[in-house]
Amino acid sequence: MPSEPLTLAVVGSGAAGTLAAWRLRARLGPRAAIHVFDKEPQVGGRAHHIQFAGQRIELGGTLIHTDNRRLIELAHVLGVQLAPRRVDVLGGADQLAVWTGREFLVRAPESGIGLPLALVRRFGPVNLLRLQSLAKRAKAAWNSTYALQEAGRIFETPEELIRAAGLRPYIGVSLADLAATRHISRKLVDEFVTPVLRDMYNQTSDIVAFAGLVGLAGAGLAGGSLVSVVDGNATLLEKALAQIVAEVHLSTTVTAVEPSDDGVWLTAGGQRTRFDAVVLAAPLELAGVDLPGVDLPDLHRRHQEVHVTLVAAEADPAFFGGGPVPVDVLTTNGPDTVFKAFAQTGHSRSLGVPIWKFFSGQELDDAFLARVFRRVEDVHRHLWQAYPVLDPAPRFRPFRLAQGVYQINDFESAVSTLETDGTVGWSVADLVVRDLEAV
Repeated sequence: MPSEPLTLAVVGSGAAGTLAAWRLRARLGPRAAIHVFDKEPQVGGRAHHIQFAGQRIELGGTLIHTDNRRLIELAHVLGVQLAPRRVDVLGGADQLAVWTGREFLVRAPESGIGLPLALVRRFGPVNLLRLQSLAKRAKAAWNSTYALQEAGRIFETPEELIRAAGLRPYIGVSLADLAATRHISRKLVDEFVTPVLRDMYNQTSDIVAFAGLVGLAGAGLAGGSLVSVVDGNATLLEKALAQIVAEVHLSTTVTAVEPSDDGVWLTAGGQRTRFDAVVLAAPLELAGVDLPGVDLPDLHRRHQEVHVTLVAAEADPAFFGGGPVPVDVLTTNGPDTVFKAFAQTGHSRSLGVPIWKFFSGQELDDAFLARVFRRVEDVHRHLWQAYPVLDPAPRFRPFRLAQGVYQINDFESAVSTLETDGTVGWSVADLVVRDLEAV
């Protein structure tokens, strides 16, 4: 590796970009100047919180699974406090329910054995054990990625990583079709699997099986538990970038990245700057970055629009047919379900009402909210271009797009979570270092 100082750029400050920058610092030490660019005014990507009704509320990535090794280790190294998932229920019932738009199919306490018993009664133990086995096998395959990284494996393409980790059986097929081959009932898929995935991805069991199984593992089918960062998940990424002394450029749009014989030229804010390598950690379809001189196949990837609606209000039990309103409501896929998921995410002490969060495929207007709530104190709406549409047979571009130019985000076509994004960012950083060593 050259002995002179290096200047590196990462475009995107979400989990992928932050973990890539973290790994670059660990591998290259103080002689690398690391610049992180983000067009948004804050670090975090989908890990983003706001103050609403006097409380901190997550708009995007909310929970971290205890098996998420990269994020959990990062929190421990930084001394960031994690807390078990908990909602201070006010005016609701500590229940998870599955709603068709007309009735609840499942309704049971989230804690203890109430929910497992309700699922067994409705779907049968054999179906649930088969589904759990699938989720555990997919999780074990993904977890092998950490051992491969620690052994020094370098991946030049997403396909190489998929094959090495044993993920191929879960990619190229939808979760619904894979479940059918394992004799898992369609009833379980439609009434539990799809509601979980509508909450996580705003999509159904027709998505690529690996992403679906990761979603189910996150819902508890493969063990472990859910935690969150006490001060907000974005805080973890902010502290990581501060720890590695990255120069962070917020509200700065990168408009062009151009490889050349003397390095990579990045244009941002009208200024053109030379870097030794540039890592693109944002969706290429949405980033708006011109890549002159880079042969970039168009994958025709579409992204899922997710409407988030926060409401500080008293829910009207009559909307759900009477009785206490569950704290978590998942929904089946059908014409009667206007929203994908609905959950109590806290309560406003200043307003004296619960705070609810909807995920939906379209904006929920005031007329709809008036049907769900009796007393609305405050509303906040946010639109995400959140995830790729998770096609069962995703296509990928190489991690190295050109000499000195790299991308991370295509792997999101196979699975899209903070942990998987960050882990792939880690791998791409190792590829960058290997290429720099070869110069």
